[in-house]
Amino acid sequence: MKQDRITAAYKGLNADQLAALAFHYMTDTNALEFGRIASAVPCVEYHYRAPDEAYQAKLDGLAWLAAHWAIEYWRLRCRKSEKLGGALAALRRGGDDESADELLDAHEQAERWLLALDAALDAVCQSRGIDPADVRRMAGAEPFKAMREGMTPDAGYLAAARKGLDALVKA
Repeated sequence: MKQDRITAAYKGLNADQLAALAFHYMTDTNALEFGRIASAVPCVEYHYRAPDEAYQAKLDGLAWLAAHWAIEYWRLRCRKSEKLGGALAALRRGGDDESADELLDAHEQAERWLLALDAALDAVCQSRGIDPADVRRMAGAEPFKAMREGMTPDAGYLAAARKGLDALVKA
């Protein structure tokens, strides 16, 4: 059976490159390209037929990265909203400025964590040749923008998030 030129070109790529492309087309829901890539992945015969282990491990790691990032992103977005809503409620009640200040501080901390999570995703994706937009598309998210200009990512959270995300795609 004759293969098309694109599928033949995929055969020259290594497992990491194939997994990165597969992840992109999987997140873009491009079944044609995902199928072409899958047909280019060498299969290994054990007692069953399976895709190359390195390819599958890398694709699994990318899927874990996307899932973990999405869960953490939406958890922090909920925390941010919860704290801002609480602060507004405290201010409306009147006379509860101390509580409102604490909630606004927690809201800003959640924003610094979100900025750090985004920066960690960008760094890990860049080091792996992955487009962070693919991960965000899977999560239904966009790059986070803080409410106030000049806010910086939380350095401790950034280091921890980068280490955690990087560990998920090591294969």
